[in-house]
Amino acid sequence: MPSTQERYFEVLMERIRNDRYPSGQLLDRVEAGFWNSEQIVEYVDLLIDKIDESWYPSGQLLDRAQRMLTIAAAAS
Repeated sequence: MPSTQERYFEVLMERIRNDRYPSGQLLDRVEAGFWNSEQIVEYVDLLIDKIDESWYPSGQLLDRAQRMLTIAAAAS
């Protein structure tokens, strides 16, 4: 059974996955709730999928993906 944090993370990720234009507030909440590097990787993969869905991706999504990649690189 997943922990409460894992459930919370998955609920937020599902909302982001299903929303064509996820809100900055929702993305902030996910970023504030990371507990491990696997969650960061899953989140960045989701951001990249969102970026790939649009010919003109949101600057916010591009900035967030870049910031998360920088954090992941520094942690490894």
